[in-house]
Amino acid sequence: MTVYVDDMRRPAVVGPVDGVWSHLLSDLPGEAGRRELLEFAARLGLEARWIQNPGTPTEHFDVTEPTRQRALALGAVPIRYGRAVAAITMAKRRLAVE
Repeated sequence: MTVYVDDMRRPAVVGPVDGVWSHLLSDLPGEAGRRELLEFAARLGLEARWIQNPGTPTEHFDVTEPTRQRALALGAVPIRYGRAVAAITMAKRRLAVE
């Protein structure tokens, strides 16, 4: 199981939460990636209904900095926001087509 958390750390208000936000994502395409992501997210106390872009290669959870830190403690792999996230997304798109 490999779940990643990026270092975007963008200040924003999302719904009722004013925080510093990053992304939690899987590198597996399709249903396998979604299962992996949902299982890890549940360990963080995230609700499945909070998933962003479900069923697409950009599927992810937005996470606040305290949740990002918990994800790292639980074994999420830290990655850079931008090119690293884009590389995962492009690889998932390629795998989904094959």
